Amino acid sequence: MGDDLAALQRSGPAKITVRDKGPLVASLLVESDAPGCHKLTREIRLVAGGDYVELLNTVDKKRLEAASYYAKEGKESVKFAFPFNVPGGQLRLDVPLGVIRPEHDQMPSACKNWLTAGRWADVANRDFGVTWVTLDAPLVQVGGITATLLNSQTNPDVWRKHIEPTQKLYSWAMNNHWGTNYRAYQEGPVVFRFILRPHRGACHDAEASRLATAFSQPLVAVPGRGRAPRATSLLRVEPADVLVTGLKPSDDGKAIIVRLFAAGDQTANARLAWSQSEPKRLWLSDTSEKPISELRGRVSIPARAVVTLRAEIENSREGSRR
Repeated sequence: MGDDLAALQRSGPAKITVRDKGPLVASLLVESDAPGCHKLTREIRLVAGGDYVELLNTVDKKRLEAASYYAKEGKESVKFAFPFNVPGGQLRLDVPLGVIRPEHDQMPSACKNWLTAGRWADVANRDFGVTWVTLDAPLVQVGGITATLLNSQTNPDVWRKHIEPTQKLYSWAMNNHWGTNYRAYQEGPVVFRFILRPHRGACHDAEASRLATAFSQPLVAVPGRGRAPRATSLLRVEPADVLVTGLKPSDDGKAIIVRLFAAGDQTANARLAWSQSEPKRLWLSDTSEKPISELRGRVSIPARAVVTLRAEIENSREGSRR
C-alpha cells in the first residue's frame, strides 16, 4: 500500500499450533501468508510467573521489484495493529525523559501522521489499562492508518491536522515511503518484538519504564573473574517513581556518578540507601562530574527532571568493578 487506503491488504488465514507446552514457557505459533512476504509468523508467549505477554512477529519479506521507487507502485509499508479494548482510555507515548498525549502535548505544526515512541505506550482509563512495549519499531500511527504521504511533502495542506481521542495504535514496522540514502527495498526475515502488560487503574510511568527497560536492556551473562561480586545491589532509591538512569565510576576514579530521573508529575524527594557504607560525601553535580554543592539527607528532583550526583566512596573504581 502506498497512499491508497482502498488498496490496503491484510494477512491471510492463519494456522495456529502449540509451540511450547510449558511448564516454564507456553506459546502459540500463528502462521499465515501476508502480502509482499514469503511468510508471516507470530509467536504469542507466556512465561511462568510473568504478568505480561510476549509477541514475536517474524516477517520474511520479499524484495519489491519496481522500475521506479519514487512511483506509487514502488512504495510499500508494513504495519501491526493494536486496537485496545479500553473504553474511554487515554493514549500516552513514552518520549526521552517525558510522556506525551498525542494532540494535547503537541505543537500545532507538529507531525501527526506518525509519531515516535521511546520504548512504550499506554492506553488506560480510571479502572484498567494496557502497557505496550516496542523493542524494534519506534514509529507509530494513532487512531488509523495515516502515514500515507509519499516522497517529500512540501504542501502543508496534505498533513494531518488533528488526532481524535483513540485507543488504537499501529506499529509502523517497515516502509520505503521516502527518498533517502539507503536502499528502497527490504528483504529477508526480520523479527519485531512487542510486550503487553495489563494493569489496574491509571498508568504508572516509572513502572512502565522499568518494564520496557528490562526488555530493551536485558542482563547479559558473561564468565566471571576475580573475587565474587557483592550479594546485594550497590544502592536502592526511594520512592518508586525515581529511576536510576545512569551509574558509573567518575572519570577521575574518585567517586561514583549517579543520575536520577523523576518519572512522576510532582517533585520527588529521593532517598539513597547504600548496601554497605555511606559515601564520605554526596555532591550535587552535572555532566562535568565535578562537585558543586554538598547534599545531606534526601535529594529534591523536579518532576520530569534529571539530577546528577557525585558519591565519594573509598576505592570507588575498584568497588565498581567488584
